[in-house]
Amino acid sequence: MLRIFLIDRYILKELSLNVAASTLILMLIFGGLRFIHFLGKAARGDIPAGTVLSLASYESLGALVLLLPLAAFLAVILVLGRMGNDGETIALYACGVGRNHLLRVMLIFGVLLAMVVGTISLYLAPLALARGYRIEQQALLAAETTGLVAGDFKKTHSGERIFYAERLSKDQLVMKDIFIQMQQPDQKVIFRAKQGHLETDEENGNKNLILEDGYRYDLPTADNSMRISRYARHGLLVRKGGEREFNIRHKTIPTLKLWIMGAPNDISEVQWRLSMPISTLLLVMFAVPLTRYEPRKGRYSGLVSAIVTYLIYSNTIGIARHWIDKGIVSTIFGLWWVHIVMLMLVLVSLWPPRPLQKILSWLRSSLPKFNFLGALQSLFYLLRHISIFQNKK
Repeated sequence: MLRIFLIDRYILKELSLNVAASTLILMLIFGGLRFIHFLGKAARGDIPAGTVLSLASYESLGALVLLLPLAAFLAVILVLGRMGNDGETIALYACGVGRNHLLRVMLIFGVLLAMVVGTISLYLAPLALARGYRIEQQALLAAETTGLVAGDFKKTHSGERIFYAERLSKDQLVMKDIFIQMQQPDQKVIFRAKQGHLETDEENGNKNLILEDGYRYDLPTADNSMRISRYARHGLLVRKGGEREFNIRHKTIPTLKLWIMGAPNDISEVQWRLSMPISTLLLVMFAVPLTRYEPRKGRYSGLVSAIVTYLIYSNTIGIARHWIDKGIVSTIFGLWWVHIVMLMLVLVSLWPPRPLQKILSWLRSSLPKFNFLGALQSLFYLLRHISIFQNKK
């Protein structure tokens, strides 16, 4: 039976408080970066200004699965660094609380946090991203009708289309008594419809104007006479979707559905979601040997090396995922080889063979002193890296 001692509760409490504080700070920084990104899109007229805060919030919730492993990693570095600087680690060793006992506490903390991250990664994050995706697509559709006033004509920026709607819904996505004039390369085309609405194609992200119960007039040219066609439903492409829309939509699909679909990019997405709790546990355990216990070294001495380690590990996972998508690596190997390498590194760092002990001691003594400004710059770069990664994927 697992026994939790008083000192274990103290360490777990310190770790939990530091994880909460680190996560809050990372979320504020990441959310601020995404808020600036969407604010720029709103300033260009790509999305309505009222959706900026909602979009930034949902993206921040979706990124929580990326920020929690980093927050846990930093929390262990900060807690063990403070305990070492204040002499608490030496006092624990003197009282019989050895290194193996400390590792047991870290393992309990890592497993509990990995379960939380797994729940977010496999279930909650896709839900948040799906909600954010729907708001963004609706915002993009609304941007297409920005400036369209009931009873007035509106010309597109390219001048190829002229829109008119007798009545508009409050969100400007549903129109009544529509008139559209389009200038095609060889002739003009006019559409009339009793009603229409804007919608997004879930497969490719295309924004379409769906016209219902109307007529199409192909105006006469020098070579062709006028043609009149009646339709019950007709779609007009308003904005073509791209790879980014497809990738974002792919991240919103439930995990079980992705597994059933079974394509390489589906399996890579499932493995990436499973990688988040695995990486959380491995990073928590790897933070222990990174921490220097000597009081003179400073409580934050391992922070820069922790950020560098996280960058290398997360980038390697991203590269392995790209290889699966491109068919370079089989889904059998998938992302697992990255975690196996990391696990071996953790084991070697915790229980190094005798020839490596001198090398590790030399590396610890050779690390530069902690630079707080440099650490903040590294952290800011890291969060920008996560923002770009989220945006591309």
